[in-house]
Amino acid sequence: MASQRTLRAGRAALLLAGLFLAPLWPPCVASCPEKNLEDREEEANVVLTGTVDEIFNMDPLHKTYYCKVRVWRYLKGKSSINRVILLDGGNKVTIGGFGNPRICDNQVATGDTRIFFLNLAPESVGLDHKNELMLNSSLMRITLRNLEEVEHCVEGEEPVHPTWKLG
Repeated sequence: MASQRTLRAGRAALLLAGLFLAPLWPPCVASCPEKNLEDREEEANVVLTGTVDEIFNMDPLHKTYYCKVRVWRYLKGKSSINRVILLDGGNKVTIGGFGNPRICDNQVATGDTRIFFLNLAPESVGLDHKNELMLNSSLMRITLRNLEEVEHCVEGEEPVHPTWKLG
């Protein structure tokens, strides 16, 4: 009997503590807002599908890294990729910007296949990285729906499923 009273008192104390502390917690909002797909596609010079072959140049301070990616298909910007950027016989590229906190979905593992939204590396990254591509926005998983949506954006058509959240 006494243990039930103690249990009830403990629950009541937790409830009261939660009521008093709740206003002090930050509101639940997305910590990384993502642009819509049309804007992401428009801002990217290159959109491709590919599989991560190798991860390298990990920066322990900034937690960023580069990947060698086997390209399966260019959806946009193939003409902006020159021979200097292509690796291993022309079907691989180096992509930087993984781990960038300004990009929501920015992490990959070896073997991951994704849709990449990319731009040519800016001159500010230095001569060592001038022939590389950089992530421009979040990675997308390869699904039929995602591929259809990206293709429609690249072709300037209306989204197939405008109300669906892509990711």
